[in-house]
Amino acid sequence: MRSLADFLRRVGRVAGAVSLLAAASSGSQARAQSVQGFADNRFEPAGAGSDWRSLESLRFDGHLRPALALVQNWAWKPLVAYDPQGGETGALIRQQLISHLDAAVMLWGRARFDLSLPLALGQTGSATDIDGLTYAAPQGTGVGDLRVGGDIRVLRLAAGAIRGAVGLQVFLPTGQTKAFTSDGGFRLWPRVLVAGGRGRLEWAARLGVHIRPTDDCHCNLAPGSEFTGALAAGWRVTPRVLVGPEIYGSTTLSGGPFASHAATPIEMLIGGQVLVAQGWSAAFGVARGLTAGAGSPSVRMLAGVQYTFANGWGARAAAETAPDAPPAWGAEPATTVEAAPAAPEPATVDATPAAPVSDPPTEPRP
Repeated sequence: MRSLADFLRRVGRVAGAVSLLAAASSGSQARAQSVQGFADNRFEPAGAGSDWRSLESLRFDGHLRPALALVQNWAWKPLVAYDPQGGETGALIRQQLISHLDAAVMLWGRARFDLSLPLALGQTGSATDIDGLTYAAPQGTGVGDLRVGGDIRVLRLAAGAIRGAVGLQVFLPTGQTKAFTSDGGFRLWPRVLVAGGRGRLEWAARLGVHIRPTDDCHCNLAPGSEFTGALAAGWRVTPRVLVGPEIYGSTTLSGGPFASHAATPIEMLIGGQVLVAQGWSAAFGVARGLTAGAGSPSVRMLAGVQYTFANGWGARAAAETAPDAPPAWGAEPATTVEAAPAAPEPATVDATPAAPVSDPPTEPRP
């Protein structure tokens, strides 16, 4: 009897241990399933009609003048986990291919309204454990968060050498958190932009605040709201070719230490844009992440094409509303040449000699 009791007691202990393991396993799986992804792509393409890949040239000439753009964005290791010593522990997203479709319209010679739709064409990665949480690899492809926005030029100095604008971008939650193409809620991105040029030198800058949804999953990858900034400088090799670097990044305002290395993704992009035909331009670029911030890749490659209509449906109205609108990209600046003063006309000389004036005849004195 004692041996039978000992046997049953051992069986009960084993069963209890198995049930605890099962409960722990189910709890960890539930916790892993509760962890949601976020929109990890850090490259936001410029609106159609811009000379830059990410920044804005603020040339909004014309009225009801449309522009279209397509940008292919491939990134290698944009989302990687590291140990405290800086060693890589796993690539949650190993590679990512996103196609950005953009349509814009210029208004009143000083504003632009645009739509940008990202399409995740392919993603690979592996599940990764970070601080006790298991993050699943991105699942599925499809539509990302639709970006809807507008910018209006409020400053123009020195005949267009300095241009300033304010704008707002709104991200609609059309993507999926499990595919790392959405934060799962609305996002707002108010920003201030400046651009200009002198001779062959072109430049642009941007400051903004990216208001993102609250980190509901309490994970350390979702960045939360961020302060954003960007700067670009380029050189016009010819009136049709602009090349130069762009640097853009962000730092968290609510999801971690401000301006910390891990919470501040920054990328440096070297690229250019070439006007290949009337209205048609091609863009290219290669970028590298300068920090280990979430979404900052080891390398990013860009290629795009853009078409800007020469005239809008209201070109005459735009000319009356904004006669000082800057020329479209690639156009030679207009040069005013003053006409030389006309030479004075030579005096007209009558070829017929004038008859000599004779003294009136005098009568002899008596």
